[in-house]
Amino acid sequence: MEFYMKMLTSVTLSALLVFAAAPVFAEKPDFSKTNAAKASYDFSQNKPASGNQLQRASSQHDFSKTLAATSQYDFSKNQPAIHSEPQPTTQHDFSKTTAF
Repeated sequence: MEFYMKMLTSVTLSALLVFAAAPVFAEKPDFSKTNAAKASYDFSQNKPASGNQLQRASSQHDFSKTLAATSQYDFSKNQPAIHSEPQPTTQHDFSKTTAF
């Protein structure tokens, strides 16, 4: 049992080391070498966004199609709302904090 615990600990530590070290060795892109970084680049020549890149206009919900909009719906069968008292809040005393 002790052997398996040591093995599991070793494997776990090795995996953590690999995942923690991976970003350190990752090559960071140098955007200064791209065409857009050149002073002569003409941004007006870029193609406009299309397809999934465009935000869709949000459509409002049509409540006329809900069950409550039908003439058969009986509002008197709805559950009453539960009344609850608001809980008092305590304010943080920032005079007792220290800045970093």
